[in-house]
Amino acid sequence: MDMQEIKRSLMAELSRLTGRADRIDEHWREAPPADWEELSVFRENDEVINSLDARAKTQILEIKTAFQRMDEGIWQLCSACGAEIQEARLEALPTTTLCVKCAAAVA
Repeated sequence: MDMQEIKRSLMAELSRLTGRADRIDEHWREAPPADWEELSVFRENDEVINSLDARAKTQILEIKTAFQRMDEGIWQLCSACGAEIQEARLEALPTTTLCVKCAAAVA
């Protein structure tokens, strides 16, 4: 497993998500349209935008946590049981903190 490649991939994803969060922040700073029809459409999008914002912020936190775990040397260890997380799982889900067994218990 190439941890440097995983870090580069996570960094690219972090950059993409940060850009999305910034664009969402810009949306909230926009003045709402004065026209009632346009305002209605504008407000209909709020629920979708809130959902996208929440997901982006969650993913950003997950990536930052993965970087912190890498720096601390515990990235490959399950945060619940302390067992080593399988390499294939980390390659597929680099932000995971749980081994398969613990993840199944949570689900």
